[in-house]
Amino acid sequence: METNYKRTVAGSVGAGMAAVFNASGRQYYILEHKTESLYHHAGESQKIIVDQVELGRDSACQVRFDESFETVSRRHAAIVKEGEIWKIIPLSQTNPTFVNGMPIQAETPLKSGDEIRLSSKGPLMGFIVPQGKQSLVSSIGMTERLSLFRKQALRPYKRAIWALTIILILAIAGLVTWNVLQGKKFDKELQNKQEQIEKVQQDLTESDQLINDLNNELIESQNKSQAEQAAVQRKLEQAQARQRELVNQAEDLNRGMQEAIDQAEKAGKDAQNAKAHADELQKQITDMKQKDEALFKSKEETSEGLFGKRK
Repeated sequence: METNYKRTVAGSVGAGMAAVFNASGRQYYILEHKTESLYHHAGESQKIIVDQVELGRDSACQVRFDESFETVSRRHAAIVKEGEIWKIIPLSQTNPTFVNGMPIQAETPLKSGDEIRLSSKGPLMGFIVPQGKQSLVSSIGMTERLSLFRKQALRPYKRAIWALTIILILAIAGLVTWNVLQGKKFDKELQNKQEQIEKVQQDLTESDQLINDLNNELIESQNKSQAEQAAVQRKLEQAQARQRELVNQAEDLNRGMQEAIDQAEKAGKDAQNAKAHADELQKQITDMKQKDEALFKSKEETSEGLFGKRK
């Protein structure tokens, strides 16, 4: 049996959305179950608000029957709306579909009062279209419409919805984990930079103290021999050269700290403490440069005062 039938999102989800939010003028029909089953009691009236439903044993079917109905196929038949009429389409290649006791081979229009049977010994249903205002979807309460939407519009895609939900949850969890790891990475990087800054600050302080001590020693060496004075002068120059290296190192470190602060702030991390360390280091760098410049300018004058002008 060949058929052009295809399950569509428009026929289920699209029609279901219209039934929920734009019910005015839309009709629905009822499947009256006449056979007792696991999912439907005899006498139950199942309202159908979408334009496309499938009948069978498959869990994706909106009108589902249990495994005890062995002659009902997984996807046995479909009822679809075309224009203003409904029609039933047989889908099973092995088990027949009956309308009013007659097997059908192709899509067949349905009218209110028709009886549908899935296989010769399968479940029997009545197809009923309410009359008057009761035939409109708008006559069904919103709460019931939402329930029908979930059962009829979403059921064919519940596996895909669950898969998408799981993917979304995993994606959110991954994003949260990534943000946490990134946050820890920024915290660790800032902490490392701060520790490096504290170390170079200590080295600069010690270097500054050494230069001060050597300057004092150089002044006190006026009464000593020129050889002793020259030795102190060499130590002072070496200490100043070392301090310039430390200043250059501190400047590189501060630039790295500024980059780390910028990245941390873009990621929403609090970098105030790191900023304070960077500002403190920058002030120390500026002070060291000013002292070095002052010492350089007075070097010749100091040297002349200690050793005398060469003739």
